[in-house]
Amino acid sequence: MQLDRRAFSALMLASAHPMLGAQPTPKKVFRYAFRVAETGFDPAKISDLYSRTITPHIFEGLYLYDHLARPVKVRPLTAVGMPEASDGFKTYIVRIQPGIYFSDDPAFKGARRELVAQDYVYSLKRFADPAVKSPAWSTVEEWGMVGMLEQRKKAMADRTAFDYDQETEGLRAIDRYTIQFKLKEPRPRLVEELAGSDLFGAVAREVAEFY
Repeated sequence: MQLDRRAFSALMLASAHPMLGAQPTPKKVFRYAFRVAETGFDPAKISDLYSRTITPHIFEGLYLYDHLARPVKVRPLTAVGMPEASDGFKTYIVRIQPGIYFSDDPAFKGARRELVAQDYVYSLKRFADPAVKSPAWSTVEEWGMVGMLEQRKKAMADRTAFDYDQETEGLRAIDRYTIQFKLKEPRPRLVEELAGSDLFGAVAREVAEFY
């Protein structure tokens, strides 16, 4: 994803301005050897270390770990701020920043695609979809989002496609930029789970369906 900020655009324009005489920045390439090959880049389908080393550089979660802080702490990435918890840590409200855009892709048919709350709802629901066969479903199941397990069981019992359009009480977009989580049990450290961009970054539904 790329963050659309006026300051960044202004900096880019200034750097390219011929009056400044600035030289183009040479392309930089970083090479890193893995002991074995990655298995894929779909966050809902991977479990190996090497794939999960790459995916956080492709997808962005709501939060991330600030490993240079002492002690290590979680800070917002695409979220506006830290989650607003209520009901004894069973309900969370997370607001995401407007003006963040996915990288261009043919799946978007030439349109500029903004990151919205529904993208995180869709991405997390993919872990519950029996057809995806996510190895990380047990982790997401443990969060206890109200209605998620029941929706998964229904798809399995009826042998029907998982209905991504069905609203789930435990995970829904309240508006374009606001996500609500409702959990069966208190989970004060949910934000630490949401900081995993390797698995819980936003995937655009159009891209998943296109490919």
